[in-house]
Amino acid sequence: MKAFSHYFLCLLAGAAMVPAMSPWNLWPFLFMGFSVFYILLSKAGKMRDAFIGGWLFGFGYFAAGLWWIANALLVPGNEFLWVWPLAIAGLPALLSFFPAIACLAVMRLAALKHYSGFFFFVAAFSLAEWLRGHLFTGYPWNSYGYAWGGWLPMAQSAAFGGLYFLTLLTVFWSALPGFLLVSENPKKIKYALAALAVIAAIANYASGEYRLRQPLPEPAKNFYIHIVQPNIPQADKWDGAKAGENLSQHLSLSFPHENETAETTTLIVWPETALSWRAMEHENAVTAIKDVLGLYKGKVYLVTGMLRYEPGPGGGEEGEKYFNSIAVFNRDLSMTAVYDKSHLVPFGEFIPLQKYVPFGPFVQFTGFATGPGPQTISLPDLPPFSPLVCYEIIFPGAVVGKTSGRPHLIVNVTNDAWYGDSPGPRQHFMQTRFRAIEEGLPIVRSANTGISGMIDAYGRAVATIGINSEGVLSYIMPAPAIRTTFYSIYGDTTFLLIIAVFLIIFATKKYHKC
Repeated sequence: MKAFSHYFLCLLAGAAMVPAMSPWNLWPFLFMGFSVFYILLSKAGKMRDAFIGGWLFGFGYFAAGLWWIANALLVPGNEFLWVWPLAIAGLPALLSFFPAIACLAVMRLAALKHYSGFFFFVAAFSLAEWLRGHLFTGYPWNSYGYAWGGWLPMAQSAAFGGLYFLTLLTVFWSALPGFLLVSENPKKIKYALAALAVIAAIANYASGEYRLRQPLPEPAKNFYIHIVQPNIPQADKWDGAKAGENLSQHLSLSFPHENETAETTTLIVWPETALSWRAMEHENAVTAIKDVLGLYKGKVYLVTGMLRYEPGPGGGEEGEKYFNSIAVFNRDLSMTAVYDKSHLVPFGEFIPLQKYVPFGPFVQFTGFATGPGPQTISLPDLPPFSPLVCYEIIFPGAVVGKTSGRPHLIVNVTNDAWYGDSPGPRQHFMQTRFRAIEEGLPIVRSANTGISGMIDAYGRAVATIGINSEGVLSYIMPAPAIRTTFYSIYGDTTFLLIIAVFLIIFATKKYHKC
């Protein structure tokens, strides 16, 4: 009975942290959950209790925070409805092994009632989050640092050390009250750690507030971004009988904006898979798009998500490839650049170990081929930009090409209609804002539905279109930050160095349990 109550409290502690994430951003819940769990872990008597408690803590957090993923299976006509229970519990069950293994290491090596054990706990949990974001294609959704998304001054430190650096600080702050309650260290050590936490929080806030007060460069006055959100229901988006109607919906939102003149350049942005290779084979569709682009007096380009097809050698089906792409078209509808999505969604866009799995991905064909990775598209009349498709935007340090020149902005196209009016699209948008902070670059985001918007280089939402809304935004393109961010140059180096320092503190001050 005692073990059951211990495990149940671990589960509740994990679930209690979810309100810290978007759309609620109630960060004190993270402090409550982590501190309670720290106390529970300190009372675990066996390795088994630590592992199971850590797994349940993770399961509570991931299941309560990611349930909306299963909404993709509730779209009318989806043949994979039977997978719904697995989607609800399967991904959280797998992700929960990261905190479980961290707890196993902590239980095996550290004494949680001593400050060296506390430093090891923070290092272990932070490193587990970093590994969660990198191993097996990675999935860093709702990493603990995102708790500060509703408090932008605190989030600005991501420009220095990235999401995982902010996650490390967050674990330190959140678990500290739990440590102070169980610590057997002298009061002077407790006071020193509490003072360190307060000083770090004040410094983090003050530096963030200072950064937000720094002016951004003036935007290019004659360069406009025209963001389209058509709000097409997911059940209709892949319906071939409604392809013409869907295209008309995009076109109706793409007419010249009120500030358009012969001197302006306009970049129209359509969402993920707004076009397909099939549409480009129909003369009526091509003519309709050209007609709308022809209404612009100045220079105009269309940047659109596109389902792209390459036939196999000799034009046959054997060896054929499908790509989830971003294409750039000029006024004449000539494709001037293309980017193929490189970070694909497991089981959604490809099946890992396909030959051993008895069904195909949810994209309704053999799955997408992988593109070469992040890159910068540079065209004569456009500022260089980094194109990203859908959830590629959630990966810190992997949103800008390293060899093709630094972009002036990021263009992200997505389709969050799969997940309905749930926390998912809101969390997706919040994570997009963190990439702007990390890279010091504005982000243009077009969603079929979800949240479309313009985000400046400090992560502030300049303008948005909400979930389940049709609309268009026309704005002068924001400028990138004056200085390249520390994180964009050095990546996770700061985070890994602090992990090393914490482990050195643990190794040199290790307290052996009796």
